Amino acid sequence: MFFCHIGVSQCLSGDCVNGEGVYQLPSGAKYYGSFEEGEIHGYGICNFPDNTTYKGEWKHRFPDGIGTRTYSDGTSRYGYWKKGNPIDKNGNLLSDYANKDRTKDADTNIQSGCIYGDCDNGFGIFAYPNGSRYKGNFFQSQQNGQGTFYDWNGDVFVGNYVRGLKEGDGIYYYVEGNSLQGEWLAGEFIGNDQGFTDQVGCVSGNCLDGKGVYVFPDRKGKYVGYFVNGLPQGDGVVVYRNGDRYEGQLMEGNLTGKGTYYYYDGKQTDGYWKNGSFQGQQKPSERTLLNAQITRPTLGTNHSKVWAVIVGIAQYNHMPVLRYTDDDAYRMYAFFKSPEGGALEDENIRILIDEEATKAKIKKAMEDVFSQAGPNDLVILYFSGHGLRGSFLPIDYDGYNNKLYHEEINTILKLSPAKFKLCIADACHSGSLLAMRSGSVENILADYYQSLANAAPSTALIMSSKSEETSLESNSLRQGVFSHFLIRGLKGEGDANQDGVIALQELFDFIRANVRTYTGLRQSPLITGSYDMNMPVAVVRD
Repeated sequence: MFFCHIGVSQCLSGDCVNGEGVYQLPSGAKYYGSFEEGEIHGYGICNFPDNTTYKGEWKHRFPDGIGTRTYSDGTSRYGYWKKGNPIDKNGNLLSDYANKDRTKDADTNIQSGCIYGDCDNGFGIFAYPNGSRYKGNFFQSQQNGQGTFYDWNGDVFVGNYVRGLKEGDGIYYYVEGNSLQGEWLAGEFIGNDQGFTDQVGCVSGNCLDGKGVYVFPDRKGKYVGYFVNGLPQGDGVVVYRNGDRYEGQLMEGNLTGKGTYYYYDGKQTDGYWKNGSFQGQQKPSERTLLNAQITRPTLGTNHSKVWAVIVGIAQYNHMPVLRYTDDDAYRMYAFFKSPEGGALEDENIRILIDEEATKAKIKKAMEDVFSQAGPNDLVILYFSGHGLRGSFLPIDYDGYNNKLYHEEINTILKLSPAKFKLCIADACHSGSLLAMRSGSVENILADYYQSLANAAPSTALIMSSKSEETSLESNSLRQGVFSHFLIRGLKGEGDANQDGVIALQELFDFIRANVRTYTGLRQSPLITGSYDMNMPVAVVRD
């Protein structure tokens, strides 16, 4: 994959808004060709500083269509391209050619930033490094007011924004052809008034001890079914304004028992629920051993300790704002500070959220915390935010600079005396590679983490493989699906053999099975690295 980077650049000549022009790129490359609304679009030539060239068709900042790529070794390829990737006539990714362009900076070698108008306090067009773009009103450099967001995968949202998140009336057009129209709040679709009245509370029947219909006070949903002591209990249906629906058993007002959750996009999750949380497709079995009968082993030997750095970023300026990443990081931090998570002392754990999560501060936190670990300890880096191939994106990422490269993380991990090293990446990789129809999606995704995968023995990486369209949140979870099952696995549900120690492979198997089931196979976590599958990552505590 390859792109022309125009993050901070200048038009040397011509019309670089709607016409023909020449751009000088920060990387030293030059683009000669067509523009539309400030975007590279049409026919053009890009000469790169590594003596490679692309000549051909472009669509929305990417080589897309028919074109010729000439490589530095003198070879060339003429053919089809899609979002910067070489494909065959059926749309399948040509991995051999794609590998020739896989440099660590490939995903930011794309026109990005404010490409038209006033993206601070006015009307403008902002292009994101992941291929998305926003056209509309801005206030204090954030999407604010009416606008249109073009997602990299072809989805389009038209509606109102407040501080970078969808809020108010809007309509979401899916690339498949269906759409979703109604009201949004803080980035979440809360639905429309179809099938709902202005009345809240018990609107019909017996909502104390019998069968009735109850509309939630916030009008985000309604329950139709049986009640016991004024709470939903027994068989019933919960219909949410956003189009989701749950049919099954409830207890004391929570989804508990066997049931099916139907998403507004047609997908569904069948299985068992407890207090609103999905438990799996098989009926949960009770532990057959009492706590007193189990000898709880320690994490390792000689009083092993856990050291953790937790990073969560939601309020990006040069990438789309995220919803639950900061909250997920707080939940991870709360878990490790709790007794069941080891009650880590302040010196053993560091948390960096949004403006604190600069590249320099993340690296310093890792160096300070991980260097204190002993030879039998476990160090954990948890990152929740945006990522590109070969890097995580700190809060001070400006569209090109300040990426936190995996090589840098790997170097810090190698310097730590800890025996066990775990990196957990709940990072959105909404890049064009994920849009390609290919039989080796997991291998392509793993390429994002190649440097971490080559880490020293006993270093492992668990990645959520989350992209914008697969990072599903539901009314019942209110958080990222991956982090939800990650924390549940660490708390003890991942202890498949019930020996009191949660091994790395046990944790991953628990996360993968539940995330895939819950999301209808739309999200598949991955694990890579050079590690012992029996690496202990948590213990079940009494």
